[in-house]
Amino acid sequence: MARTTRTTRNRRLAGGGSVLAAAAVLAVTAVTAVPAQARPAARGTVQVSVGVNGAGPDDQSWNRQISADGRYALFTSWATNLVSQPAKSGRDAYVRDLATGRTERVNLSDDDNALDGFTDYAAINADGRYVAFESDAVNVVPGLPVPGRTEVYVRDRRTGRTELVSGGPVSTDTDRFHASYAPSVSANGRYVAFVSSRTDLVPAPQGDGASLARPYTWDYNIYVTDRWTGKTRLVTRGVDGKPGDSMSLNPTISADGRTVGFTSLAGNLLPADQSPADRTPAPAAGAAGPAADVELAPGSGADLPRGARPGLARPTTGVYYTYDVASGRISAASLAPDGTLGYASFDATISPDGRRAIYALPEPGGSTNGHRYHTVLYVRDLGKGTVTKISGGLPGTASVGSSDHGRITADNRWVYYSSAADNLVAGPQHAGWDVYRHDLRTGRTERVSTAPDGSLGNGSSVDPAVDAHGDTVVFGSTSGNLLTGPGGPEHTDYQVYARTTGHHGDGDDQGQGQGQGRED
Repeated sequence: MARTTRTTRNRRLAGGGSVLAAAAVLAVTAVTAVPAQARPAARGTVQVSVGVNGAGPDDQSWNRQISADGRYALFTSWATNLVSQPAKSGRDAYVRDLATGRTERVNLSDDDNALDGFTDYAAINADGRYVAFESDAVNVVPGLPVPGRTEVYVRDRRTGRTELVSGGPVSTDTDRFHASYAPSVSANGRYVAFVSSRTDLVPAPQGDGASLARPYTWDYNIYVTDRWTGKTRLVTRGVDGKPGDSMSLNPTISADGRTVGFTSLAGNLLPADQSPADRTPAPAAGAAGPAADVELAPGSGADLPRGARPGLARPTTGVYYTYDVASGRISAASLAPDGTLGYASFDATISPDGRRAIYALPEPGGSTNGHRYHTVLYVRDLGKGTVTKISGGLPGTASVGSSDHGRITADNRWVYYSSAADNLVAGPQHAGWDVYRHDLRTGRTERVSTAPDGSLGNGSSVDPAVDAHGDTVVFGSTSGNLLTGPGGPEHTDYQVYARTTGHHGDGDDQGQGQGQGRED
């Protein structure tokens, strides 16, 4: 029997140093061009999580990301037969070269050994050279042991070197329960954003001593480390100069390293007159606050730490913010079309250029599984302030199926997302989650996770990640009929697939429809 996702494990990371260099340093990192590397030429769907010599994987896998050039798919897996080197831990991170079909384990020690720890989250840079990952292994960098807690590392796939990002050679925080996790890496691999509960990453503000409380609270903050200088900046610094007073999570850093998007339950990040009215994980009656009864996509919420403060419900949503590295300014991003500040699900993100926020807000009216709220996906232009509904459905229809995990292409045109809604495209529908893409210019929506003949997948498909051009999308699925050849039954486990469609607008996908949400 396959293992289930370890949603209760406490995992986090650390960084070392003081403050990132300001705008002058950031200016040299404006990496916007996509590296000219070979992309997979074949159209259609291929399985990414494949065992040695084409064998079926012996356990489940989860999609994480794809490089901006569309060549390298990053995923984590419980499977033990994906590469020839034996696995030592429960879950490892892998990169699959979609052009050559080669898979390599990337959460390796600096001396190239498999780790005897867990890796849940990982990120890859634009050309696939650098992979940031978390691990609770003790000796990832020989000679620099950590006290058995989760930290964040970066693996250089070209040189084979692995370095600790969430801390330096000298650590003053020896509490093994403090941790760092959920890395996001800039296009050139220089900047790494992550979540941490460590107390020694930046100087304590205003002489207050340790910046964060004991473990097993909601006190996690967002940091950014500059790998070139070794300096670390606290992102979630409140208007009072102190770290966020509650949990922050799910950082995404823009390609140039200038913007960080993140979700937070903290109430001190904005001035009092701008802060959300409901600051605690217990919403007012009828309000879609942090702990609202919301139907979430499979796997959502797994990045929460174990053991909240006694008596507090585990949150399901939080306010989504953006942080400008040059100015240090934090702005609320998850606004509803009427301008009110909303609580978004934890899968919110920013566009590669940092100019748009993509988030799902709870909407009342029930859900497909009996929850009080379902989620609807929005894109907000952070410069213009406009908000576009993505998953509104076909004209004259309504659905209670949630939509989430939106990812946008580098040209800010195409949004890929997961949804359980049954009104996004015309034609046959089925219960369960599918992956869709939405054209912000035309308002056109297409189902992506289909069988080769265009028919519906026979399982659920979730968590898409898309390359810069929108030519290749990677996603997780339990469907057994996505590949060319005789289709099989629905899987009991999620596996990872890549679909290469070539250029947009080819009309190769079935189940196309005109939905709401056109951006001119």
